Amino acid sequence: MTHEITPQIQDQLNLSALILKKNYKKAELTTWSGFDLENEMDVKQAKRLLNVFGIKSGLHLRNSLQRYETGQMVSHNFDKLALEFRMMTTTDFDAKYNAEQNPRTKAIYKMVWKYRFILKTQKLIGYEMAYYVFQMRLGHVLGLIQTDEIILRLEEANHIIKSNFSNWGEFHRNVCLGGEYVLGATEQDVSKFPGTETLWECYQRLHIQHADWFKEWK
Repeated sequence: MTHEITPQIQDQLNLSALILKKNYKKAELTTWSGFDLENEMDVKQAKRLLNVFGIKSGLHLRNSLQRYETGQMVSHNFDKLALEFRMMTTTDFDAKYNAEQNPRTKAIYKMVWKYRFILKTQKLIGYEMAYYVFQMRLGHVLGLIQTDEIILRLEEANHIIKSNFSNWGEFHRNVCLGGEYVLGATEQDVSKFPGTETLWECYQRLHIQHADWFKEWK
């Protein structure tokens, strides 16, 4: 069953706009999935992305959604490390950081140390819930989830996100920090004109192209 995309639903779908544009620059944000279901290349792209996440069935999709919703993807591990770091002195952290050989792990340490108090409550739930909505939209392309279920899940995702963040900027920053944590990448210089590679750059481009969408936090 296909439903009309009301302004309220569009606002909720927009919670995944940054992740969707990062993964598929040609995505049409005003459709249920962001992909043209009549375009074979679009469908193949959505299928490829689902394969990257190991999603090949409706059960796989719902298991993945459950993990994102409950913080199992990144928030639990982030919080565990942040708790450890909150118990450390700067000297203790420096010793742990300098003893680590893996560059990616060192970058993660640096990021978690920086945000160990700031993200104590929110953790990386913005990042996880953005992927939650994004994966639903991908699943819709292949018929793994129907719009009536998407609407119910969007309402729940919207409630979780709006309960944790007070504006679009705060939410999108959390999405970007989640990407930084997962990749072990250093924070990008957001003063530069956006490129196409990082979430920070996609964030800037999104706000240039769709400025009106990300002003009111409903």
